[in-house]
Amino acid sequence: MISKLVLSEIIKDQLESILKKHWIERDKDIPLKTKKIVIISGVRRCGKSTLIQQKLIKTGKALYLNFEDPRLINFTLDDFPRLENIAEETGKTLLLLDEVQNIDKWELYARMANEKGIPLYITGSNAGMLSRELGTRLTGRYKQIELFPFNYNEFLTFFNLERNSESFNQYFELGGFPEFLEEKDDEYLRTLLRDIITRDIAVRRKITNENQLIRLAVHLLSNTGKEFSYNNISKILEIKSVRTVIDYCDYLRESYLVDFIPRYSPSIKKQLVNPKKSYSIDPVFAKANSLSFSKDLGRRLENFVFNKLRRDFTEIYYFKESNSECDFMIKKNEQMVQAVQVCWEINNDNMAREINGIKNAMAETGALEGTIITNNQEDKLDGIDLIPAWKWI
Repeated sequence: MISKLVLSEIIKDQLESILKKHWIERDKDIPLKTKKIVIISGVRRCGKSTLIQQKLIKTGKALYLNFEDPRLINFTLDDFPRLENIAEETGKTLLLLDEVQNIDKWELYARMANEKGIPLYITGSNAGMLSRELGTRLTGRYKQIELFPFNYNEFLTFFNLERNSESFNQYFELGGFPEFLEEKDDEYLRTLLRDIITRDIAVRRKITNENQLIRLAVHLLSNTGKEFSYNNISKILEIKSVRTVIDYCDYLRESYLVDFIPRYSPSIKKQLVNPKKSYSIDPVFAKANSLSFSKDLGRRLENFVFNKLRRDFTEIYYFKESNSECDFMIKKNEQMVQAVQVCWEINNDNMAREINGIKNAMAETGALEGTIITNNQEDKLDGIDLIPAWKWI
């Protein structure tokens, strides 16, 4: 339990810190007129707090509270009414609850506040924890918005750069974590990995062997864009239970560290058993935490392309048959709409393979369009557009 006076002081201190910040506008809208609870989820340190602050604090109607403040360690479910009282006394009509999953049974209050008509905006760093809690208590009462590290447009705004190959090369080397762009220290990204493993997974899941989680995360980050199976990972990392590998992979995905795509097949059963591919939330984050990823420019570019697709689409696959492969197949409204191949440089050695791969994938799946993303080549080969990444992304 926490006193109303102390709570008021914490709210005041946090607001003063917010007003000192330098903000850039994110390419993400938050609905201001909705009867649903708005949930902003995303990887730790991607800017969720800043998003709700910049979109809602400026309205003058929002009361903001970040539950990662150590002074709120004793905050419980019973303290939310005090928060409402402070909001009423200060004329605030919106409640912004940052990293609210730190409070046990927070979803009970969220439901009650929603029933009372209080506009509620919530952030969280773990999609799994949020969805499970929301699914049991708040079905149909919330709208979830995902936020990712800076995209290329936001990166340009951050550094006041023009769109061209030179600025994309900088984005390619620095990625999109806002605080890393200020520090440019790889140790920040390594510390971030440990924080996510510890705070967003191990503590909440009551996992005592953090080293296994870290080894798995490093393995996936080191093998971005490569096929894997749970059985093989179990053998390579000497994790006795395949079920444990599956669960740990789910936890890493829920925390937004990595994402997985299945191999395309008309059969749902085959999609489930076929090898998957993993991609990092940020390729530079993967590079900093990887054993072998740093020099493979093609796979890093592939990861950037995946992240762009992941922002825009929910159904993404890869295509592979005995004689051809295609990196990404995009499905929308039950129709395969796009095939995307990624190649650092098209040359005489790989041209036939890359062109045949994407054309075979289109023919087999009925994809309507095909594009090859390159580092800096622009052309049209056998009816397939080659587009430089900085123009496409």
